[in-house]
Amino acid sequence: MDLENITLLDVIDRQTLQSLQDAFANATGMAALATDATGSVTHLSNPTDFCMNLTRKSPIGCERCNKCDLQGGAESSRTGRPSVYYCHGGLVDFAAPIMLNGRHIGSLIGGQILTEQPDDNKFRKIAREIGVDPEEYVNALHKIKVVPKSQVDAAANLLYQMANALSDVGYQKAIAQSETERSEAAVSDIQRSFVDINKQTDSAVAGITALSDNFTSIKESAAASAKAVEITDSIIKTIESSSTQLTLIGFNASIEAKRAGAAGAGFNVIAQEVRALADKNTKQAVEIEKTLHGIKKAMTEINEQIKDVYSAIGKTESDIETLREMLGNVNELVTNIK
Repeated sequence: MDLENITLLDVIDRQTLQSLQDAFANATGMAALATDATGSVTHLSNPTDFCMNLTRKSPIGCERCNKCDLQGGAESSRTGRPSVYYCHGGLVDFAAPIMLNGRHIGSLIGGQILTEQPDDNKFRKIAREIGVDPEEYVNALHKIKVVPKSQVDAAANLLYQMANALSDVGYQKAIAQSETERSEAAVSDIQRSFVDINKQTDSAVAGITALSDNFTSIKESAAASAKAVEITDSIIKTIESSSTQLTLIGFNASIEAKRAGAAGAGFNVIAQEVRALADKNTKQAVEIEKTLHGIKKAMTEINEQIKDVYSAIGKTESDIETLREMLGNVNELVTNIK
Protein backbone atom coordinates (compact mmCIF):
# COMPACT_ATOMS: atom_id res chain seq x y z
CA MET A 1 0.00 0.00 0.00
CA ASP A 2 1.26 3.45 -0.96
CA LEU A 3 1.15 5.45 2.29
CA GLU A 4 1.69 8.70 0.40
CA ASN A 5 -1.52 8.34 -1.64
CA ILE A 6 -3.72 6.51 0.84
CA THR A 7 -7.28 7.77 1.38
CA LEU A 8 -9.58 7.70 4.39
CA LEU A 9 -11.73 4.86 3.06
CA ASP A 10 -8.60 2.80 2.31
CA VAL A 11 -7.98 2.34 6.04
CA ILE A 12 -11.41 2.88 7.67
CA ASP A 13 -14.46 1.43 5.98
CA ARG A 14 -17.49 3.60 5.38
CA GLN A 15 -19.78 1.56 7.65
CA THR A 16 -17.43 1.95 10.62
CA LEU A 17 -17.26 5.70 10.11
CA GLN A 18 -21.05 5.90 9.82
CA SER A 19 -21.54 3.89 13.02
CA LEU A 20 -19.10 6.07 14.99
CA GLN A 21 -20.56 9.36 13.88
CA ASP A 22 -24.11 8.08 14.50
CA ALA A 23 -23.11 7.16 18.06
CA PHE A 24 -21.58 10.62 18.57
CA ALA A 25 -24.70 12.34 17.20
CA ASN A 26 -27.01 10.29 19.43
CA ALA A 27 -24.88 10.99 22.51
CA THR A 28 -24.58 14.76 21.98
CA GLY A 29 -27.75 15.58 20.07
CA MET A 30 -25.62 17.30 17.44
CA ALA A 31 -25.11 16.56 13.76
CA ALA A 32 -22.00 14.69 12.57
CA LEU A 33 -20.30 13.93 9.25
CA ALA A 34 -17.06 12.37 7.97
CA THR A 35 -15.20 13.97 5.06
CA ASP A 36 -12.06 13.46 3.01
CA ALA A 37 -10.32 15.65 0.44
CA THR A 38 -13.20 15.26 -2.02
CA GLY A 39 -16.08 15.99 0.39
CA SER A 40 -18.41 13.90 2.57
CA VAL A 41 -17.90 10.13 2.67
CA THR A 42 -20.82 9.32 5.02
CA HIS A 43 -24.45 10.34 5.41
CA LEU A 44 -25.08 13.25 7.76
CA SER A 45 -26.08 12.00 11.22
CA ASN A 46 -28.85 13.78 13.17
CA PRO A 47 -29.28 16.50 10.54
CA THR A 48 -31.46 19.58 11.12
CA ASP A 49 -34.19 20.65 8.72
CA PHE A 50 -32.41 24.00 8.55
CA CYS A 51 -29.30 22.39 7.05
CA MET A 52 -30.51 19.28 5.29
CA ASN A 53 -33.86 20.35 3.82
CA LEU A 54 -33.15 24.03 3.19
CA THR A 55 -29.49 25.03 3.10
CA ARG A 56 -28.10 21.89 1.43
CA LYS A 57 -31.08 21.61 -0.93
CA SER A 58 -29.97 24.93 -2.43
CA PRO A 59 -27.17 24.47 -5.01
CA ILE A 60 -25.44 27.59 -3.70
CA GLY A 61 -25.98 26.56 -0.10
CA CYS A 62 -24.73 22.99 -0.69
CA GLU A 63 -21.59 24.28 -2.37
CA ARG A 64 -20.92 26.61 0.56
CA CYS A 65 -21.54 23.79 3.04
CA ASN A 66 -19.00 21.52 1.36
CA LYS A 67 -16.49 24.37 1.26
CA CYS A 68 -16.99 25.04 4.97
CA ASP A 69 -16.51 21.34 5.82
CA LEU A 70 -13.24 21.22 3.89
CA GLN A 71 -12.00 24.50 5.38
CA GLY A 72 -12.84 23.37 8.90
CA GLY A 73 -10.97 20.11 8.39
CA ALA A 74 -8.00 21.95 6.88
CA GLU A 75 -7.84 24.33 9.84
CA SER A 76 -7.93 21.48 12.36
CA SER A 77 -5.20 19.74 10.38
CA ARG A 78 -3.06 22.89 10.45
CA THR A 79 -3.37 23.39 14.20
CA GLY A 80 -3.51 19.74 15.20
CA ARG A 81 -6.47 20.58 17.43
CA PRO A 82 -10.27 20.61 17.06
CA SER A 83 -11.43 23.64 15.12
CA VAL A 84 -14.65 25.44 16.23
CA TYR A 85 -16.07 27.84 13.65
CA TYR A 86 -19.22 29.46 12.23
CA CYS A 87 -20.43 27.95 9.00
CA HIS A 88 -21.62 30.11 6.08
CA GLY A 89 -25.22 29.65 7.30
CA GLY A 90 -24.42 31.14 10.68
CA LEU A 91 -24.43 27.93 12.73
CA VAL A 92 -21.61 26.68 14.93
CA ASP A 93 -19.65 23.68 13.62
CA PHE A 94 -16.44 22.02 14.72
CA ALA A 95 -13.95 19.68 13.01
CA ALA A 96 -11.25 17.24 14.12
CA PRO A 97 -8.52 15.95 11.78
CA ILE A 98 -7.92 12.29 10.94
CA MET A 99 -4.17 12.00 10.36
CA LEU A 100 -2.11 9.19 8.89
CA ASN A 101 1.64 9.28 9.38
CA GLY A 102 1.50 13.08 9.66
CA ARG A 103 -0.76 13.51 6.62
CA HIS A 104 -4.33 14.77 6.78
CA ILE A 105 -6.60 12.20 5.12
CA GLY A 106 -10.00 13.23 6.47
CA SER A 107 -12.02 14.97 9.17
CA LEU A 108 -14.89 14.38 11.55
CA ILE A 109 -17.33 17.30 11.41
CA GLY A 110 -19.89 18.06 14.12
CA GLY A 111 -22.28 20.84 15.05
CA GLN A 112 -25.31 22.48 13.38
CA ILE A 113 -26.04 24.21 16.65
CA LEU A 114 -26.22 27.73 18.14
CA THR A 115 -24.46 29.10 21.21
CA GLU A 116 -26.77 32.12 21.49
CA GLN A 117 -30.13 33.33 20.26
CA PRO A 118 -29.92 34.11 16.51
CA ASP A 119 -30.46 37.40 14.70
CA ASP A 120 -33.42 36.61 12.44
CA ASN A 121 -32.66 39.41 9.99
CA LYS A 122 -29.13 38.10 9.49
CA PHE A 123 -30.47 34.68 8.58
CA ARG A 124 -33.14 36.14 6.27
CA LYS A 125 -30.29 37.78 4.35
CA ILE A 126 -28.46 34.45 4.08
CA ALA A 127 -31.67 32.81 2.85
CA ARG A 128 -32.04 35.33 0.06
CA GLU A 129 -28.36 34.81 -0.95
CA ILE A 130 -28.82 31.08 -1.42
CA GLY A 131 -32.32 31.27 -2.91
CA VAL A 132 -34.37 29.96 0.02
CA ASP A 133 -37.62 31.39 1.40
CA PRO A 134 -36.51 33.71 4.28
CA GLU A 135 -39.47 33.01 6.56
CA GLU A 136 -39.27 29.28 6.12
CA TYR A 137 -35.55 29.58 6.82
CA VAL A 138 -36.12 31.51 10.06
CA ASN A 139 -38.82 29.09 11.19
CA ALA A 140 -36.40 26.19 10.74
CA LEU A 141 -33.69 28.20 12.51
CA HIS A 142 -35.81 28.48 15.67
CA LYS A 143 -35.87 24.64 15.92
CA ILE A 144 -32.07 24.46 16.27
CA LYS A 145 -30.66 23.73 19.73
CA VAL A 146 -28.95 26.54 21.61
CA VAL A 147 -26.21 25.09 23.82
CA PRO A 148 -23.54 26.66 26.06
CA LYS A 149 -20.08 27.29 24.59
CA SER A 150 -18.60 24.88 27.14
CA GLN A 151 -20.79 22.07 25.80
CA VAL A 152 -19.62 22.82 22.26
CA ASP A 153 -15.97 22.66 23.40
CA ALA A 154 -16.60 19.36 25.18
CA ALA A 155 -18.26 17.89 22.09
CA ALA A 156 -15.42 19.16 19.91
CA ASN A 157 -12.84 17.53 22.23
CA LEU A 158 -14.81 14.27 22.19
CA LEU A 159 -14.83 14.34 18.39
CA TYR A 160 -11.11 15.07 18.46
CA GLN A 161 -10.44 12.02 20.66
CA MET A 162 -12.48 9.89 18.25
CA ALA A 163 -10.50 11.28 15.33
CA ASN A 164 -7.22 10.47 17.10
CA ALA A 165 -8.38 6.92 17.75
CA LEU A 166 -9.35 6.56 14.11
CA SER A 167 -5.96 7.95 13.10
CA ASP A 168 -4.14 5.35 15.22
CA VAL A 169 -6.33 2.51 13.97
CA GLY A 170 -5.99 3.69 10.39
CA TYR A 171 -2.21 3.96 10.67
CA GLN A 172 -1.82 0.51 12.19
CA LYS A 173 -4.13 -0.97 9.56
CA ALA A 174 -2.20 0.75 6.79
CA ILE A 175 1.13 -0.52 8.14
CA ALA A 176 -0.25 -4.04 8.58
CA GLN A 177 -1.70 -4.03 5.08
CA SER A 178 1.52 -2.67 3.63
CA GLU A 179 3.53 -5.37 5.42
CA THR A 180 1.06 -8.00 4.25
CA GLU A 181 1.38 -6.83 0.66
CA ARG A 182 5.19 -6.89 0.91
CA SER A 183 5.10 -10.36 2.47
CA GLU A 184 2.75 -11.64 -0.21
CA ALA A 185 4.97 -10.16 -2.90
CA ALA A 186 8.03 -11.78 -1.30
CA VAL A 187 6.23 -15.14 -1.03
CA SER A 188 5.19 -14.88 -4.68
CA ASP A 189 8.81 -14.14 -5.68
CA ILE A 190 10.02 -17.12 -3.62
CA GLN A 191 7.43 -19.40 -5.18
CA ARG A 192 8.44 -18.25 -8.66
CA SER A 193 12.05 -18.99 -7.70
CA PHE A 194 11.02 -22.48 -6.57
CA VAL A 195 9.36 -23.03 -9.93
CA ASP A 196 12.56 -21.96 -11.70
CA ILE A 197 14.69 -24.17 -9.41
CA ASN A 198 12.44 -27.14 -10.08
CA LYS A 199 12.75 -26.53 -13.81
CA GLN A 200 16.54 -26.37 -13.52
CA THR A 201 16.51 -29.51 -11.36
CA ASP A 202 14.39 -31.35 -13.91
CA SER A 203 16.78 -30.21 -16.63
CA ALA A 204 19.77 -31.43 -14.60
CA VAL A 205 18.10 -34.79 -13.97
CA ALA A 206 17.33 -35.11 -17.68
CA GLY A 207 20.95 -34.30 -18.50
CA ILE A 208 22.26 -36.86 -16.00
CA THR A 209 19.85 -39.47 -17.36
CA ALA A 210 21.07 -38.79 -20.89
CA LEU A 211 24.68 -38.97 -19.67
CA SER A 212 23.95 -42.27 -17.95
CA ASP A 213 22.43 -43.61 -21.17
CA ASN A 214 25.53 -42.51 -23.09
CA PHE A 215 27.80 -44.24 -20.61
CA THR A 216 25.66 -47.36 -20.93
CA SER A 217 26.23 -47.26 -24.69
CA ILE A 218 29.97 -46.73 -24.12
CA LYS A 219 30.05 -49.63 -21.69
CA GLU A 220 28.29 -51.88 -24.18
CA SER A 221 30.68 -50.77 -26.94
CA ALA A 222 33.66 -51.40 -24.66
CA ALA A 223 32.35 -54.85 -23.83
CA ALA A 224 31.89 -55.61 -27.52
CA SER A 225 35.42 -54.34 -28.22
CA ALA A 226 36.83 -56.50 -25.44
CA LYS A 227 35.05 -59.51 -26.89
CA ALA A 228 36.42 -58.70 -30.35
CA VAL A 229 39.92 -58.40 -28.86
CA GLU A 230 39.54 -61.85 -27.28
CA ILE A 231 38.45 -63.29 -30.63
CA THR A 232 41.36 -61.55 -32.39
CA ASP A 233 43.76 -62.82 -29.73
CA SER A 234 42.55 -66.36 -30.44
CA ILE A 235 43.12 -65.82 -34.17
CA ILE A 236 46.63 -64.48 -33.48
CA LYS A 237 47.46 -67.58 -31.45
CA THR A 238 46.25 -69.71 -34.35
CA ILE A 239 48.49 -67.68 -36.72
CA GLU A 240 51.45 -68.13 -34.34
CA SER A 241 50.80 -71.88 -34.22
CA SER A 242 50.57 -71.99 -38.03
CA SER A 243 53.81 -69.97 -38.34
CA THR A 244 55.55 -72.44 -36.04
CA GLN A 245 54.34 -75.34 -38.18
CA LEU A 246 55.45 -73.53 -41.37
CA THR A 247 58.87 -72.99 -39.81
CA LEU A 248 59.18 -76.72 -39.06
CA ILE A 249 57.96 -77.63 -42.54
CA GLY A 250 60.48 -75.24 -44.12
CA PHE A 251 63.26 -76.63 -41.94
CA ASN A 252 62.40 -80.24 -42.89
CA ALA A 253 62.10 -79.24 -46.54
CA SER A 254 65.63 -77.76 -46.46
CA ILE A 255 66.98 -81.00 -45.00
CA GLU A 256 65.29 -83.05 -47.68
CA ALA A 257 66.53 -80.68 -50.43
CA LYS A 258 70.12 -81.11 -49.27
CA ARG A 259 69.72 -84.84 -49.36
CA ALA A 260 68.42 -84.63 -52.94
CA GLY A 261 71.50 -82.70 -54.02
CA ALA A 262 71.33 -80.74 -57.28
CA ALA A 263 67.87 -82.11 -58.00
CA GLY A 264 66.50 -80.51 -54.84
CA ALA A 265 68.01 -77.02 -55.40
CA GLY A 266 64.70 -75.46 -56.49
CA PHE A 267 62.86 -77.14 -53.66
CA ASN A 268 65.43 -75.68 -51.24
CA VAL A 269 64.61 -72.12 -52.44
CA ILE A 270 60.91 -72.73 -51.79
CA ALA A 271 61.71 -74.12 -48.35
CA GLN A 272 63.71 -70.97 -47.47
CA GLU A 273 60.83 -68.73 -48.62
CA VAL A 274 58.38 -70.72 -46.47
CA ARG A 275 60.64 -70.30 -43.46
CA ALA A 276 61.03 -66.54 -44.17
CA LEU A 277 57.25 -66.17 -44.46
CA ALA A 278 56.79 -68.09 -41.23
CA ASP A 279 59.33 -65.84 -39.44
CA LYS A 280 57.56 -62.72 -40.80
CA ASN A 281 54.15 -63.98 -39.68
CA THR A 282 55.54 -64.77 -36.24
CA LYS A 283 56.97 -61.25 -35.84
CA GLN A 284 53.72 -59.61 -37.01
CA ALA A 285 51.70 -61.84 -34.69
CA VAL A 286 53.90 -60.78 -31.76
CA GLU A 287 53.38 -57.08 -32.61
CA ILE A 288 49.65 -57.56 -32.97
CA GLU A 289 49.60 -59.42 -29.66
CA LYS A 290 51.38 -56.51 -27.94
CA THR A 291 48.87 -54.07 -29.45
CA LEU A 292 45.93 -56.22 -28.35
CA HIS A 293 47.40 -56.43 -24.86
CA GLY A 294 47.53 -52.62 -24.74
CA ILE A 295 43.93 -52.42 -25.96
CA LYS A 296 42.79 -54.95 -23.36
CA LYS A 297 44.54 -52.94 -20.62
CA ALA A 298 42.88 -49.72 -21.84
CA MET A 299 39.50 -51.46 -21.93
CA THR A 300 39.95 -52.60 -18.35
CA GLU A 301 40.79 -49.06 -17.28
CA ILE A 302 37.77 -47.70 -19.21
CA ASN A 303 35.50 -50.18 -17.47
CA GLU A 304 36.82 -49.10 -14.07
CA GLN A 305 36.32 -45.43 -14.96
CA ILE A 306 32.79 -46.15 -16.18
CA LYS A 307 32.02 -47.82 -12.85
CA ASP A 308 33.28 -44.72 -11.02
CA VAL A 309 31.17 -42.45 -13.24
CA TYR A 310 28.09 -44.61 -12.66
CA SER A 311 28.68 -44.32 -8.92
CA ALA A 312 29.02 -40.52 -9.16
CA ILE A 313 25.90 -40.28 -11.34
CA GLY A 314 23.93 -42.34 -8.82
CA LYS A 315 25.05 -40.11 -5.95
CA THR A 316 24.21 -36.97 -7.93
CA GLU A 317 20.73 -38.28 -8.73
CA SER A 318 20.21 -39.06 -5.06
CA ASP A 319 21.42 -35.59 -4.03
CA ILE A 320 19.12 -33.92 -6.57
CA GLU A 321 16.14 -35.93 -5.36
CA THR A 322 16.94 -34.95 -1.76
CA LEU A 323 17.20 -31.31 -2.86
CA ARG A 324 13.86 -31.58 -4.66
CA GLU A 325 12.20 -32.93 -1.49
CA MET A 326 13.74 -30.14 0.61
CA LEU A 327 12.54 -27.49 -1.85
CA GLY A 328 9.08 -29.03 -1.81
CA ASN A 329 8.98 -28.87 2.00
CA VAL A 330 10.15 -25.25 2.06
CA ASN A 331 7.66 -24.30 -0.66
CA GLU A 332 4.86 -25.85 1.40
CA LEU A 333 5.94 -23.86 4.45
CA VAL A 334 6.04 -20.64 2.42
CA THR A 335 2.58 -21.36 1.02
CA ASN A 336 1.21 -21.91 4.53
CA ILE A 337 2.56 -18.49 5.56
CA LYS A 338 0.10 -16.89 3.13
